[in-house]
Amino acid sequence: ALNRLDGDALALAAPIRLPVRRSAHTPAGRPVGVSRTTPLAALGSPSHSVSGVCASNGVGIPSAPSSIRGRTRARTGTGTGGGGAGVAGGDSAPARAVLARDDVSDDGVAWDESARYTWRVGGANDIPIVHLRDVYRGTEPLVARQSPFCTKSSCPIPGLPTGARTPLNLNRTFVSELDRVLLKSMTFGSPDSLSAECDFECDVNGERLCNTCEFEPEFCIRAGPRAEIYFKPSEVHAAIVNCGGLCPGINDVIRSLVNTLEVGYDVKKISGIRFGFSGFFKDGVENLPLSRKTVRNIQSQGGSIVGCGRGGGDVNQIVNAIERQGMNMIFVIGGNGSHAGANAISQECAKRGLKVSVVGIPKTIDNDILHIDKTFGFDTAVEEAQKAIKAAATEARSALNGIGVVKLMGRQSGFIAMNAALANGDTDVCLIPEVDFAMEGPNGAVAHIKNLVASQGYAVVVLAEGAGQEYVMGAGGTDAGGNPVLGDIGPWFCKRLKAEMSCDVKYIDPTYMVRGCKANAQDSIYCAILGQNAVHGAFAGFTGISVGMVNTHAVFLPIERLIEKERLVDPDGKNWHRLLTATGQPDFVS
Repeated sequence: ALNRLDGDALALAAPIRLPVRRSAHTPAGRPVGVSRTTPLAALGSPSHSVSGVCASNGVGIPSAPSSIRGRTRARTGTGTGGGGAGVAGGDSAPARAVLARDDVSDDGVAWDESARYTWRVGGANDIPIVHLRDVYRGTEPLVARQSPFCTKSSCPIPGLPTGARTPLNLNRTFVSELDRVLLKSMTFGSPDSLSAECDFECDVNGERLCNTCEFEPEFCIRAGPRAEIYFKPSEVHAAIVNCGGLCPGINDVIRSLVNTLEVGYDVKKISGIRFGFSGFFKDGVENLPLSRKTVRNIQSQGGSIVGCGRGGGDVNQIVNAIERQGMNMIFVIGGNGSHAGANAISQECAKRGLKVSVVGIPKTIDNDILHIDKTFGFDTAVEEAQKAIKAAATEARSALNGIGVVKLMGRQSGFIAMNAALANGDTDVCLIPEVDFAMEGPNGAVAHIKNLVASQGYAVVVLAEGAGQEYVMGAGGTDAGGNPVLGDIGPWFCKRLKAEMSCDVKYIDPTYMVRGCKANAQDSIYCAILGQNAVHGAFAGFTGISVGMVNTHAVFLPIERLIEKERLVDPDGKNWHRLLTATGQPDFVS
């Protein structure tokens, strides 16, 4: 957290202490990660300096933090809009700060308490995002203007001087351009720690020097309303498109977007793009005019009032339609594939030099998007899925040698299956794509389920739809959204159980019940947060971004970071271990 001191001074509320190692392989006083050609003086003021000390035994244990204070100036309004590239501090950017810890005391490592590490807002540890200043090439100047956004407690009081809304007078309503959120909040003390993302440090011959867990802090741009905006509200034509399949909470997001545009910024023209990306240009498909009146109460129903659709991502046709209709804010609700499309649209608009902000809102019940805490609709999907598990458990207990089998959505990730099984408490076996399992043999899934039926009279099994794909034959290829076509593991699994034992199998597939329902209270609140901040990001002039919660704070992230790969359940992670403890299931190995 950055707290304003006086004038333009800033200080770290909780200073980070970064230990600096000195050994035969590291010149004295040089921080880990800084090249020999980078003098520490070049990383200095104006900056936030952080220092580190270690115990005499060489273990990197930080001492109590001391007061650390640095100075910086506000953004100059030029450079990358990703977060304060215009921050003063010299021409050379600082090296990326790295936290390091050594757990071996006999490797010759000494610690230099006087050495200092530096980082600064807008420096190398920021995650940059694109601003229209970087790409807009129109004839009309791109001018920052005072934001009209206010909440009831922060609106100007008639007849009283309130002062201009500027970055230095935020009125407790706007966020500073210098606010940051740490992307990852944990550093590991050992490579053998649960879910550790670190390894051994070795010399050039591969010999281990010490156990080193390095933490490289990355800072996200904090989401929220800005004191200055780059669009005149009366000239905004906003478009909202929902891509991919259904998910609880889509209508909540649409409602939040429309209300924030109309009530918060007085935008008059908002269009709903029907049935996915193809709705931009498909003949016979008209835009749906949206207003606060038309979205009233839509949060009480599932589905999407603008429809949904996969594919149709002809970027040139989409951008041609955007230009033709005078749209300048595009809000894309969707998962990984939809975000890839949104990123391509943003890049094409940038290539043409258009004043168009493209903002994504992550949507998938699968919860398989990187970096953010979770996607909207996931909590509701888990809540609905565990109801199916409860029904399967009731059926299984009521039958002779009953086995309840539930197949849940998730594609290549097992988050819904894992969390629903953990929440329900009746599950005996949970199988997910991230963990291979053997069906046959003394240590296989069939043998374990036989033992469960023999010992307790029934069994409850939860399958993620992407589990056991090596046993079933899918149609091959990909669907319209670019997702692999999966084989149907549910019926195959039930047949194998019936072939191996005398049992009464009750099979439940609640796919469309899970995704077609309205959002629960927690997801509805989350959707409101995402919709509001997506609008704030567009008015701030950012493009090619998505909005999400990171460590419980709303942030703007570049779409490229979210779609690098799918997020998967960590088989060595704490949540999977919690499930194994709850079910008591073994490793199913052949």
